[in-house]
Amino acid sequence: MKRILLLTSAFVVLALGIPSHAQTLKEGDTPPPIKVARWIKGEPVTEFRKDHVYVVEFWATWCGPCRQSIPHLTELAKKHQGKVTIIGVSVWERVPIEEVEKFVRNMGEKMNYTVAADDSERTMAKTWMEAAQQRGIPTAFVIAGGRIVWIGHPMAMDEPLEEILKGTFNWQEAARKRQEAEKREALIEEALQGIQKLVQQRKFGEAVAELDKFLEKHPDLRAELAFFRFNLLIRHDESQAYAYARQLLESEGKENPFLLNAVAWTIAAGSPDLQLKQPDYALAVQIAERAVQLRKDDPNILDTLAYAYFKKGEIAKAIETQRKAVALAEKDPQFDRETLNEMRERLAQFEKASQQPK
Repeated sequence: MKRILLLTSAFVVLALGIPSHAQTLKEGDTPPPIKVARWIKGEPVTEFRKDHVYVVEFWATWCGPCRQSIPHLTELAKKHQGKVTIIGVSVWERVPIEEVEKFVRNMGEKMNYTVAADDSERTMAKTWMEAAQQRGIPTAFVIAGGRIVWIGHPMAMDEPLEEILKGTFNWQEAARKRQEAEKREALIEEALQGIQKLVQQRKFGEAVAELDKFLEKHPDLRAELAFFRFNLLIRHDESQAYAYARQLLESEGKENPFLLNAVAWTIAAGSPDLQLKQPDYALAVQIAERAVQLRKDDPNILDTLAYAYFKKGEIAKAIETQRKAVALAEKDPQFDRETLNEMRERLAQFEKASQQPK
C-alpha cells in the first residue's frame, strides 16, 4: 500500500525495540571492518581504499522502505560504476540466511550491487548501526578517503554522493545538520512513547491533549507532527479533524504537498482500522488539489486527487486525473510496481463506474 507519510524515524525505532547506546561511530571516523556471515552477491569487500568511494547500506527483507530504496541503489551503482562500490548488508533479520539469499535472487537485476548478510552475533548491526545510534533502516554510510563522511537515508544520498565525487562535500556541516535532526527525533520519540500508550488504549482524546501540551513547549515541531495530530484527531472527533485539516491548508501544509497528500488520502480512503462516519470528500478534493498545485507531476499525489474526485462523485475528473497518474508512473523506472498496479486497478474501477446507468 502506498502512502502513509513517515513522520519521523522514531516510529521505526519504537517498532524495532532496539536499545539505545552511546554514540561511538560518527562522520570523520575510520569505518569498522566488514565482518559478515556470507557474501550473497558481488565481489567481497575486504578493505576501504582511500582512492575509492564506498556505500555501506543496511536493510532487511521485512523492511518496506528498504525494498523501495533497492532499485534506487541499483541506479546509483550503475551511474557511478567504477567510482562507487555499493554494499547492501542485511541486518536484524527475522528469517534464516537462506531466505535472504532467495530474496536477493528474486530481485535479480533490480538489486544489482554487492550484497551481504550479517552474522549470527549481529556484528555489523552492533559495530556500525548501533555504534552510530542508527536504529532505523534503511540507513547508508558513505566512506571516502578512508573515513565515514555521510550517514543517512539512501534515498537522500544522491546530492551528497555527487559532491563527494567532485570533492566539494562539506562533511562537517552535513554531520552537524544530521546530529541536530537526530536530537529533534529523540525529543519526539520521548514524547511519543507516552502518547503511544494512550493510542493503544484507544484514548485518542487524551492522546491529542498530551500531544498539544508537548507542542506548546516545542512549537517548532508542529510541522513534523501535524499528520500524527490529524490521525489522532480523526479517530477522536471527525469534525475537529476536518477543522484542523482546513487550518493546515493555511499553515504547516500550505507549502508541504506530502503532508497534504497524506491528509487528503486519509479522508478519502480511510484505512483498515479507520472507518469514517461522515467523510468530507469535498475537503479531500480541496486539499489534494492544493497538493497537486505544489507537485503537478507526482503520480502518488495525482492518484490521491483522482480517488478524492471519485468518492465525491466526479467520475469524469477521476478518470482523467488517474490516467495522467498512471502514465507518469509508467514512465518512471523507479516507481514502485505494486503501487502502480494498485493505481491501474483504481483506474479500472473508475472506468467501470462511469459505465453504470445513472
